[in-house]
Amino acid sequence: MTHKTALSIVSVLVLALVLTDLNAQTSRRRRTAPTRNQPPARQTQEKPRQKALGDKNSVEFTLAYNFQIHAVPSELKFIAPIPRTTPGRQEILDIKYSHEPARVFDKDGTKYAEFIFRKPPNELRLEMNIKATLFRFDLAAAKKRQGQPVENLADPNTFIRSEKYIEGDSPRIQQVAKAIPTTPNQTALVNAIYEYVTDNVSYLIQKQELGAIQTLEKRQGACTEYSDLFVALCRAKGIPARVVKGYVSKPVYLPQHAWAEVYLNEYGWVPFDPTYGDVPDKTTRNRNFENLKPIYVYLSHVRNDPILDTAITTSGFSVGDVTVEHTVEFK
Repeated sequence: MTHKTALSIVSVLVLALVLTDLNAQTSRRRRTAPTRNQPPARQTQEKPRQKALGDKNSVEFTLAYNFQIHAVPSELKFIAPIPRTTPGRQEILDIKYSHEPARVFDKDGTKYAEFIFRKPPNELRLEMNIKATLFRFDLAAAKKRQGQPVENLADPNTFIRSEKYIEGDSPRIQQVAKAIPTTPNQTALVNAIYEYVTDNVSYLIQKQELGAIQTLEKRQGACTEYSDLFVALCRAKGIPARVVKGYVSKPVYLPQHAWAEVYLNEYGWVPFDPTYGDVPDKTTRNRNFENLKPIYVYLSHVRNDPILDTAITTSGFSVGDVTVEHTVEFK
């Protein structure tokens, strides 16, 4: 199903497009009776029942960007993150572009495509049709690989320090982190953090991103907020962690999503999804902690991406004259 969000862009980045869409997704039934802190029925969508999936999943989907240009431009440059093949997680089989990119490049684990439109029309549509194979990648799978070489963590400080939206060094985050019992068993500690987030955050669509501190104060948020708080608490406990942005394939109702990865010494980077883990049944929650279906399309693990700060640049007119609508559709 297509999900649309129109954005007026003033020196805006495409990543913001993705993350704004993230706050309007992953809707599901809450585990308690409705309260004033929960979204009204018209804001939520119950996820359809998922079909059984094995260890891999073949998908095809279209990423589209619809531009409305309210000026007479001479040139428009646009950078978009695109999925890349990542061993053990996904294999990108084919990408077909409606407009060929001027260049495709990689930086810090993220792949980008840059497009240049000279004298573009007032209405422009860019499409990327992607075929991929998604592999089951979770804690249960990591345990089966125990004893195999683990990916080295080149700079652990990168994934422990605070940053915008992931304020692990704030006094409030530190206070909560200290209240979570420390154990030498990393997996048990991550599970305790996972339990804290799912117990203390209620799903509610936000008008803008909250970040970890505001999520903790308001005790509500969408998938981005669940992931930011989970990662911030992991970092506050000294465990490297990062937010992942991407998509989830059918039959999940809405495709834009955010989840997390944690670096465990025994297994390397392992994904966890606290949003989908927030279910009333304890047995199901424990199962979701260890088991993720092969429905995740990895896009980026950079929460604040400087490359996308100037994702749209123009010549001959203001970027304020551009409106972009981003859509994602799985076939």
